[in-house]
Amino acid sequence: MKKLAVLMFLSIITLISCDGRDRKYKTNTEVLKENKLLKSFKEAIKFVPETYTEIKSDTILSNGFKIKINYYSVENDFVLETKKSKNDSLIKIHHKNFEAQLLVFKNNTIINQSLINKKLFYNDDITFWQNAIMQFVWIDHEASNKNELYLNTSFCIPSTEECKDFVLKINKQGIIKIEEVIILSNTV
Repeated sequence: MKKLAVLMFLSIITLISCDGRDRKYKTNTEVLKENKLLKSFKEAIKFVPETYTEIKSDTILSNGFKIKINYYSVENDFVLETKKSKNDSLIKIHHKNFEAQLLVFKNNTIINQSLINKKLFYNDDITFWQNAIMQFVWIDHEASNKNELYLNTSFCIPSTEECKDFVLKINKQGIIKIEEVIILSNTV
């Protein structure tokens, strides 16, 4: 009986001493550092856009061209942007790349079926293309004529003003010619 009482007394002392008094005056950050968990709590991961995004357009022009564009985000292809917030936590933003499936008809005959993505535009500026995201693909109704269809597209590096614009000229045989649009800023 004496051994049981001593064992019970030691158990009670042990439980009472485990009340967290040693952590009472520590900040949450100190406790997390102590347990090597701070890094996982100081890192936020975001996706832009958050969910799959798709825009379909079907356009018939009076010049005999018909264009179907399926513009969508690519789920496992992204550009990573890393930022630090005000409280020194790390924010990782995954900007999803976009591409567009293009189907072009001339007088109800398919003349071009292609995939428009940044790989189609690669040149010597590898750093730009590794960090750029396709922003838009749209039809230039005013420039298009009975012999050529004009599409515009833009690629930008997220959170910067660095962009490149292109014109895709598709002739009535379906051949695509790509030209970069050089935009010069006017200063007064």
